[in-house]
Amino acid sequence: MPGGRAVVGAFLIALAAVLVFWSYGRATQTPHQLYVVATHDLRPGDRISPGDLTVVALDLPDAAVRRQVFGSPAELLSAGATVIAPVNAGALVEASEVVGRGGLPGTREMSLDIDRSRAVGGTLKPGEFVDVLATFGSGTNAYTAVVVPHIEILTNVADAAGSGGTTDLIVFAVPDGSSAEALADATVAAQITLVRSATQPADAPVTTVPPYQPPSANRGP
Repeated sequence: MPGGRAVVGAFLIALAAVLVFWSYGRATQTPHQLYVVATHDLRPGDRISPGDLTVVALDLPDAAVRRQVFGSPAELLSAGATVIAPVNAGALVEASEVVGRGGLPGTREMSLDIDRSRAVGGTLKPGEFVDVLATFGSGTNAYTAVVVPHIEILTNVADAAGSGGTTDLIVFAVPDGSSAEALADATVAAQITLVRSATQPADAPVTTVPPYQPPSANRGP
């Protein structure tokens, strides 16, 4: 029978062989986990579309890294992701390089803090459409106009003013830059009212609202 040292030596040799075989297998095996990469250079402001992404098989042993990347293009496309930092062609798309957003491509996100009494009683939900009306002036000199028709609500944060408040912070998908400017002007010079919209076409024209002029001091009632 072999002595104790011989048995231990044989065991260590066998263990070393197993470790070498395991390491070789780990080094040569094909990764099976898929991760999302850019098919071409992506620039800040780009709205991600299906042709911008593909998947490659990679081995990412670091769990912290895996939490920052995506396993399927659907995760980005369903969120309406927009690029906020440059992504080179072939590079992994990381969570810090994109932001999720709603609305159709080309729309702008814009938020307004609106009293619920002028926002359909606080009952508006994401996905609904509203007409934005602005009332300029006061008394007999007041007039109201549709500033932006048929815009989509993306989010509605109830009670934006805090506990006991009466306002909602609503984020809209504004169709273009001109509409965003008109809406911003109206929030400064007018009182905003939201009207739930169900039938107005999305391509309805935007009303041109003249700048508010305060009533003259010698103007009659």
